[in-house]
Formats: sequence, structure tokens, C-alpha cells
Amino acid sequence: LSNRVILPTFNRRQTIVRMLGEIPGVVCPEPEGAFYAFPSVRELLGLEIRGKRPVSSAELASLVLDEAEVAVVPGEAFGTPGYFRMSYALGDDDLVEGVNRLGKLLSEAH
Repeated sequence: LSNRVILPTFNRRQTIVRMLGEIPGVVCPEPEGAFYAFPSVRELLGLEIRGKRPVSSAELASLVLDEAEVAVVPGEAFGTPGYFRMSYALGDDDLVEGVNRLGKLLSEAH
């Protein structure tokens, strides 16, 4: 058995909302259910990130996958452009690592 602490789902939800909220340009309301967060990335669209200027959440999701190796679902798939859908139904270490990588990349936006 691992000696790592496993966060309950409620704690993972709080963790992802807090961490996403610390990324400049990202706004994440606390989800009421399920295992998904829906952060807004609208403020980042059109800004330059590593030489690219994504103008949709689909383009930004592709950039995030390529550059940060984090998979997010663009909001266009749900009729909510400008948002990501992100699962927090994963291990605690993976959750923190993924959001840290996402934050590092998105913090480069200018």
C-alpha cells in the first residue's frame, strides 16, 4: 500500500477550483456535482502563448495538450465556447501535477 494520502472527492474538487483560480485569466466556479470542473479561459483567447494565439477553447486545448501534455475537453464540445471541461476523478498527485503544468503554460500568456 502507498503511504500517500488520498483526498476525498470533495477535497479534490476544492483543490482543482483553488488551483485553477490561481491561474491568471482563468475563472472556475465550484462544480455542484459530477467529477468535472468547467473553468472559463475566455480571457486567455487571442493572447500569445509560446508563439501561438489560440482564438477558441478548442485551439487552446490543442496547445495545452501539445505543450503541457494535459488533456482538457474544449467547451465547444458542450456548446460552451471559451471553457474547458476538466475531470478531477483521478489520483491526487496527477491532479496537482496536471493543473501545475497547465498553470505554468497559461501563465505565459501575454
